[in-house]
Amino acid sequence: MKKTITKLALALSFIAGTSVIGQTVSFDTFTLSPNSYYKDTTNADFSNSGVTFRYAWNTSFGGYWESGSAYTNVNDTINVYPNIYGAITGTAFAGNNYATVQSGAIITFSNNTTAVSGFYITNSTFAWKSVKKGDQFSRRFGDTTGTGSGASIAQGQYPDWFKLSVIGFRNGSVLTDTIHFYLADYRAAGTANDYVIKNWQFLNCSTLGQVDSISFDMKSSDNSFGFMNTPAFFSMDNFTIQSTVGIEELSADLNISLFPNPASQNIILNYESKSSKQIMMTIYDITGKELQTNQFTSSIGTNQQKISVETLEAGIYFLEMKDQQSSKKIKFIKL
Repeated sequence: MKKTITKLALALSFIAGTSVIGQTVSFDTFTLSPNSYYKDTTNADFSNSGVTFRYAWNTSFGGYWESGSAYTNVNDTINVYPNIYGAITGTAFAGNNYATVQSGAIITFSNNTTAVSGFYITNSTFAWKSVKKGDQFSRRFGDTTGTGSGASIAQGQYPDWFKLSVIGFRNGSVLTDTIHFYLADYRAAGTANDYVIKNWQFLNCSTLGQVDSISFDMKSSDNSFGFMNTPAFFSMDNFTIQSTVGIEELSADLNISLFPNPASQNIILNYESKSSKQIMMTIYDITGKELQTNQFTSSIGTNQQKISVETLEAGIYFLEMKDQQSSKKIKFIKL
């Protein structure tokens, strides 16, 4: 499902009794010499603030970076190969270091109630140069002549595109949502809207919800013999997360279910109560901002409440039901 790319304000906030801690994982905590990159021939992953970036080095053919992420401060935007670590911006979004990531890379979290708010993203120098100019392996995007360098193409075989997908996992299962971001897009009619990302842009990943790991998958319109010709690299910075802790459950005599989830217009709350009591129902966004509140009295037995969410923007929300003693939070997604 494609999501609108927006900035997400991060802060230490409280979602109705649930402490949501926002944190930016900075690559500047790692020490690097100028114009260099992470290299570990023992295949050591690297971690910061409970976030682990997987890394693999292959000792064959003289050794090479095989997979995962590598932090770097390479500022070369001119050379293409073997400049596989550099970002086309030439600098980090903030500070000195950033990370360059390969397709298939995995990031894991020590807290399984982590929500990935997002990160800043741009093209690697390697990929940007390949898309814009072509090379011995890849064709120049938008080439309709059939004479582009690299893999042979039929005349008029376009439009071209280069896409990153961010996939969330929890307890070994793939979540229902996937974030898609086009690093290059030539699909629109004509050429006026063709673009290849060359600056830092924020990629909002909040709709993934709570995850214990994420992975990255890259695809392109330029393929041959079952393989992608476009270099499968991108660069990231300011990787931001939110960890949810301290959830207090509502008293056992109030059983709650919510449907449909995801929802587009309305959600229905079904709950059973063993007593008549005042219930406060509040909807919060992922930053903890209160959006709508209703109060009602539960009856003994089965109750049902219809709530309109039509005016909410697409994203993740928390619905809290609270009595005088405790509360219950339910996450839902607005389409």
